[in-house]
Amino acid sequence: MKDYTASSTIFRQATLDDVEGIAEVLTLSFNHFNEVTFWVYPLLKIGVCQDLRKRIQNNEKENFCLIAVSINNTEGKINQEVLGTVELSFRENYNWAKKEKYAYIANLAVRENCRRQGIASQLLSRCEQIAQENNYSRVYLHVLASNNKARKLYLNNGYTIQQVETDLFSLFVPSQRRLLLTKSL
Repeated sequence: MKDYTASSTIFRQATLDDVEGIAEVLTLSFNHFNEVTFWVYPLLKIGVCQDLRKRIQNNEKENFCLIAVSINNTEGKINQEVLGTVELSFRENYNWAKKEKYAYIANLAVRENCRRQGIASQLLSRCEQIAQENNYSRVYLHVLASNNKARKLYLNNGYTIQQVETDLFSLFVPSQRRLLLTKSL
C-alpha cells in the first residue's frame, strides 16, 4: 500500500510501532473523562493497546488499520503523532440463502484538536478505495443515533441510513440505539 501526503499529514497503514498513538486517540475519542474519572484512562488504554496489537499482528488481506500521522521535523529529529485512525475489514455474513461478503468500517476517530480538518473524510475515502480495489461495491458502518457530529460526517460523505437497530438495551437507553449506514462505491 502506498503512502500519500496532504501537507504535513501522511495517511498510511498502521504498524505495531503506532499502537500507543492509536490507542490514545481511540481511548480519548470513545470515552468521556473528567477530573474524577481520568484515573481509569491508563487502564482503558492498556486494554485498547492489547486488542490493537492482536488485530495489527493478524493483519491479513481482510483487515486494515489506517492512520493519519503528522510528521514534524524539530531540530533535526522527525516526530510523528497519530492524528486519526480507522479500521476496514472484509467480513462474511451467513443467511439461509447464501454466504455474503461485505466491507465494514469501524473505529473512526480523530484527535479532538484535529477535528474539522478533513482527516476523517480522507480516512473514509481511503477505506472506500481499498474496498473498491478488493471488488466490493458497498461499505457499511454503525454509528450511535445520538452521535450527531458523526452522523453528519457520514451523511456528508455520501452514506445513507439503511436501518435503525434496536435491541433490548437500546429500548431502555435510547441514546445507545445504533444506525447501520451504507454507501455504494
